[in-house]
Amino acid sequence: GYGMKQRVEENGFDSWLESSVPEILPDEIVKQVTPWKKAMGQVLAGFVMTSLYLDIFYLDKILPAVGYLFFFWGFSAVFRENRWFRICGGIAAARGLFFLVKLWLPAEVFLELIYTKTVFLFAAGCYTYGVFVFLLFFWLGLRTVQQKAGLPPHAKGVLVLMLWYLVFYLLRMFFGYLGLLLPVALFVVYAFAVQSVAKIMKELGDAGYVMDIAPTRIHRLISGICILGIFFAAALL
Repeated sequence: GYGMKQRVEENGFDSWLESSVPEILPDEIVKQVTPWKKAMGQVLAGFVMTSLYLDIFYLDKILPAVGYLFFFWGFSAVFRENRWFRICGGIAAARGLFFLVKLWLPAEVFLELIYTKTVFLFAAGCYTYGVFVFLLFFWLGLRTVQQKAGLPPHAKGVLVLMLWYLVFYLLRMFFGYLGLLLPVALFVVYAFAVQSVAKIMKELGDAGYVMDIAPTRIHRLISGICILGIFFAAALL
């Protein structure tokens, strides 16, 4: 009777609804459903940008500025996930502020402050070697996320990054100019480490884990223009 007809219509509607949804969603929709992947990708981009030093065409100023912008976007999105990511965001903000001061001050004034002001020397040391503390907390943050997702915590790629920074700083300290072959070898190791961290993101996605993403209060385009504008204004003044 009427009840059987209604069930048939409902089943037909369910079948039509199921068939109308594609098995593989477009990449644009996947990024909207899992915004944390985009945020963590921005964090990795920040690592790369702030690690490169190319003293041509003002890239030594442009790349780090863009890198700190990526850090801002990434950590402002995932800071609610765990306390380690919040600490990482704070360290990135502090290093970005020091880099801004470095851009704003003339080179001779900057060096004079380092050699004459203890506070400024301490800040310069924290800027240079704070990357190790940053990577330590990022490692702890990734392990915490993996534990929440039911995955075995490892994040060895971050430890490789810490070792890479240590080797790089020691070589620069004792040998100065490194030639060409050694930087290429170091870049290969760095790329491997970054790829290992990116692989963790894929593992989390395959496990179906979704991070706690904070809502965007300021449009990314506006924040990007403001932050980069401040950096470039400091570099040109």
